[in-house]
Amino acid sequence: MPKPWFGAKTFGVGIGPRSLEGWLLTGAYALAMLIVTPVVVTLHAPVWWMFVSFGLLTAAFLIAAVLKSDGAAWRWRWGDDRSDR
Repeated sequence: MPKPWFGAKTFGVGIGPRSLEGWLLTGAYALAMLIVTPVVVTLHAPVWWMFVSFGLLTAAFLIAAVLKSDGAAWRWRWGDDRSDR
């Protein structure tokens, strides 16, 4: 199995970046989210385009994160409890 980009969080629920690729994908997602509003305003596009863009970017990011994760269950963790790995 190739090296996972995302893995189970130490505290809380979900996954987080575990490699350079994961951090780059997370940064690209954050940057894209910041760019959407100024682009929509500059193009004088309807406001709903902004919300559709946010939804599509978020869906794409989540799909990529799940596909590139280590497959650990998304459950609550209280520390370095990674028994399901």
